[in-house]
This record gives sequence, C-alpha cells and structure tokens, in this order.
Amino acid sequence: MTRPGFGALSSAVARAQAEIRQQHCPPPSYYPTAAVRSSMKCTRCGGLLNYTVSPIGARTTGRCSSAGCIEWRD
Repeated sequence: MTRPGFGALSSAVARAQAEIRQQHCPPPSYYPTAAVRSSMKCTRCGGLLNYTVSPIGARTTGRCSSAGCIEWRD
C-alpha cells in the first residue's frame, strides 16, 4: 500500500489515512465490514486522534484532540 519513504514525503493526514485504511479495510474488498469508530496516536503531534470509517465507500473522518492540529473529512 505504501512505499518506503512514504512517511517522509507525505502529510500527517495522508499518513493517518493510510494507517487507518491498512488496519480497517482488508483486501480483497478494501472496505470495513462494519462502521468503525476508534482512536490512535496522532501522526503529527502524538496526541489523541479520533476517527471513523464508514463501510459505504470506506470514507474516513478524523480529528486530533490537540488544538490546531489535523482534521479531515473524506
């Protein structure tokens, strides 16, 4: 899914999305079997990153608990 050096060249949001999809969207369908709501260590500041993954289209949303850090809606 990712090549060596991906972390050095990509944004914190892209790294978080790649890690989330790798963990929750297994092959061959690349979609989760059910809606996922979880948290992980933020790829930018190390804080708490809360995220969701939808089983329809594998859409992700995420927001770090630290003020001014990463947030996205896919």
